[in-house]
Amino acid sequence: MVEVILVLIAIIFIILIFQRWFWVLGFGLGTIASFFALIASIIHFQILGAIGFLILTFILYAFTVIVSAKYND
Repeated sequence: MVEVILVLIAIIFIILIFQRWFWVLGFGLGTIASFFALIASIIHFQILGAIGFLILTFILYAFTVIVSAKYND
């Protein structure tokens, strides 16, 4: 029974990994989470953490834009 569940999870994972909307959703949620961590770092005066989250937010946003631009073609 456990093997069947693991095979089903693997099949679902393989199907999702090739879906572009899945990547747009993942990078989009990552961007939002990084942005909120950036805001929290600024509020708590953790400037180095805020700079790191700012860079991460820019990178994730760029990936989101690139993937969604390819998605709309």
